[in-house]
Amino acid sequence: MRGRESEWRIVERLLCAVSGGTGGTLLIEGEPGTGRSLLLAEAAAQAARRGVLPVTGGAEEVGQFIPLAPLFMALGEPPCAVWPETSDPRLWLLEQLRTALEKRAATRPVVVVLDDLQWADTATLAALRTLQWEVAPAPVAWILARATGGCGDEAERLFDVLARHGARRVPLGPLRGDAVAEVAADVLGAVPQPDLLALAEGAGGNAFLLSELLAGLREEDAVDIRGGRAGLRRAEPPRRVRDAVRHRLAGLRQETRHLVEASAVLGRSFGAEDAAELLGTSPAALLPAFEEAVGAGILTAGEDELEFRQELVWRTVVAAIPSPVRHALHHQIGKILLDRGGSPVRAAGHLMEGSRPGDPRTLNGLDQAVTEALATSPNAAAELAEQAVRLSDLADPGRLARVVTAIHAMTEAGRLAAAGDLARSALTRPVPGAAAAELRRALSGVLLLRGQVDEAAAEAETALAEPGLPGGARSRAVPASLRALAELPDLGRAGRRAEEVLAGAEHGEAVRALALVVLARVRWNSGRLAEGVGLAREAVRLAAGGSVAVRRAHPRLVLAPMLVAAGLLDEAARVAREAGEEVEALDHGVRAPCPLLVRARVALACGDSKEAVTLARAGLERAESLGALLFVPRAAVVLGTVALRRGDLRTASSYAGGSLMSVKVVEAGEGGPAALASARPVFDALRDGPGVLAADPSDAAWLVRLALSCGDRGAAEVVVRAAGRLASSGFPAVRAAASHARGVLEGDAAVLARAAEVAPDPWVRASAVEDLGVVLSRDDRGGAVRAFDRALGLFDATGATRDAARIRRRLRRLGVRHRHWTTAERPVTGWESLTDTERMVSSLVTQGWTNRQVAEQMFISPHTVAFHLRQIFRKLAISSRVELTRLALEAGHRTAAPDSPYRIPPYRRRKEGA
Repeated sequence: MRGRESEWRIVERLLCAVSGGTGGTLLIEGEPGTGRSLLLAEAAAQAARRGVLPVTGGAEEVGQFIPLAPLFMALGEPPCAVWPETSDPRLWLLEQLRTALEKRAATRPVVVVLDDLQWADTATLAALRTLQWEVAPAPVAWILARATGGCGDEAERLFDVLARHGARRVPLGPLRGDAVAEVAADVLGAVPQPDLLALAEGAGGNAFLLSELLAGLREEDAVDIRGGRAGLRRAEPPRRVRDAVRHRLAGLRQETRHLVEASAVLGRSFGAEDAAELLGTSPAALLPAFEEAVGAGILTAGEDELEFRQELVWRTVVAAIPSPVRHALHHQIGKILLDRGGSPVRAAGHLMEGSRPGDPRTLNGLDQAVTEALATSPNAAAELAEQAVRLSDLADPGRLARVVTAIHAMTEAGRLAAAGDLARSALTRPVPGAAAAELRRALSGVLLLRGQVDEAAAEAETALAEPGLPGGARSRAVPASLRALAELPDLGRAGRRAEEVLAGAEHGEAVRALALVVLARVRWNSGRLAEGVGLAREAVRLAAGGSVAVRRAHPRLVLAPMLVAAGLLDEAARVAREAGEEVEALDHGVRAPCPLLVRARVALACGDSKEAVTLARAGLERAESLGALLFVPRAAVVLGTVALRRGDLRTASSYAGGSLMSVKVVEAGEGGPAALASARPVFDALRDGPGVLAADPSDAAWLVRLALSCGDRGAAEVVVRAAGRLASSGFPAVRAAASHARGVLEGDAAVLARAAEVAPDPWVRASAVEDLGVVLSRDDRGGAVRAFDRALGLFDATGATRDAARIRRRLRRLGVRHRHWTTAERPVTGWESLTDTERMVSSLVTQGWTNRQVAEQMFISPHTVAFHLRQIFRKLAISSRVELTRLALEAGHRTAAPDSPYRIPPYRRRKEGA
């Protein structure tokens, strides 16, 4: 009775009522195997215990030819064989039933329990309808039951009539998951484990099938019981289940059984058209078979497909089909789906189920499926392509093409290590020239994404240089070359190759879209910003209405960072969002980190450093998990910038690499002269063109400040001229950056004020306002204080704690002090008791910095640093820097600056005066 508690309470209420002298009717209905008969048997037994007379019986399929047989058999009386000639025999027999029932009800209450009324004859059903009313005054209750699943049988119509006149319907649905677990524990005497529960849930809540499964598993010693827990030794359906399913199928017509068995190979759910095509007929011709299978409770009809009602039945039917026949059916289904233009992944799944090594039919089908799947699901295509390679003989002339396709699919799906291994393995064998070129251009794509740019470019150029390369192979090698050349420091070759593609007519739209993207980057990085944005927008328009191959050029991922640098932040945010949607829609796994990293750039430019760090970390982790190290520097720019603004030089240094950020880290840690020496290549490059500033035009003002702080006005003038050339693009934010640099050089307050008003990036605006305050502090103390106050608010809002500390020092020098700590509920001792300032001090001290160096970084006095250190020692119950370092190592990243963007890697110690 597990899982039938609510239904049983309804039965008990009826038995209680009839015990008190009133009648009533319950209509029990459910699919075969839902425990209907058990419920009725328990009802009869309970009635007897209450002193109620149970009158039990049921109809039989073969009993439909014996009128009123279920009622007479339940009452234990033979029907009268003789009746008056003037009487209607049916009325005479009905009167006999009524008299017998009332006779029994005269001595004690009666409950009539009848099962399987779906097989009852018309006379029995009519009698039940009549007797309900004629014996109503007597203490008689009725529990009538039928199996559902048929198509409008007469018993259903009787139940409808009785329900309209007050009878209560009690449907028996499938057992719920908790009831299934309880039944399994009852039968096995142990708590079922997840593997056993998963198999048991395959019974679909059918009580009979579930009990047969559990009993069969126990009989065949397929259950491992240890420590009161029951797990599976093997998951094959036991003989009891196979016999039960075989018995259910045996009751079907041959055509229906044929339909059920063949359709099972299609899957647990399937379309009527697929089943009809598999059987070489039409859905209309199969309609009677479908109806019988649904009526028998084997299939159920959904909105679009048919489905096996119980997974266990489906699995059992499939397992019963001889293996050679099953493989042949899978192959037939795969070809049907491919020829019809259905899902290539689904088709290939069937082809693989029916595959045999070297089978040309299977391999051709898989080739077709891989080609179609690449357009929508690179992950699925990669799995299918690998299977096709495994099934190909080494002597198969089509094997190399399958290897190349597999490398391409695995690369697109982000499985770079496996793709690289497959390419190198293929190149260790003698390979014809054209095939070698295909392998090398595929390998180039893998190497590029793994960050091995020089090797990627070499492989792509070698592929293009292969003598006698066919036109199609050359067209496939050109994109590999474009992508690799675009990542080299010198973009000249990439620009020339892109211009050649766009000038010719032999390349398709996908290659042309990629050439536009590459040329946009070349123009942008050379300082021709407007041309770069224009070309990128043109590529976006081309991709918008193009094929999957065209869209996988992903021009939005190039356009969005340009828009950030140009200060068009609203458009940049929209383009970044659309880029993410496109990558997801194309299932382009290897590009998954890129939208996150672009959005991080947008968030940083909007002043939301916390969101920028979250997105950059997510993109970095995704890139590292894929092995796509090409994208790591994009994350490093954001994470390093945030760390530098927060004063976490150790983290900033770990992300600096060889970029301009490394110079900023040197300036922060070692001072202007050391930074200027490191920046000489940057100043030299700016003499040739403004391209160095294209990634972030606001760097111009910082470079001018650096040069002036070291007395090198000539270098500062070089930067201002380059920034002015960059400003000719016409973007307001770029013009503001040029004005900012010129204002710093000339000490022009009016120019700096205008730059501060135009800059869209809050941090850049704060920097311009700070420089304005510096100029005003020479002869306008009030104006300087107002400027510094405004800069302080902007730096605080963007989380730039190091910059905010510098502003507070400037204000202190003007006689203005701002409280910069916040109160919070903290423990008295331990790491959690440290304030944000104390954490910053501890972070710098554990890096080996002296009090004076810490003071310089935090823009406070060495005496204040010593005070904070005493507080730290007291709260941590220590007395030395050595103990602080030891605790810091044990605590890990908790000594980092507040909201540190990443776990801090080692950083070199600095000595006094470095």
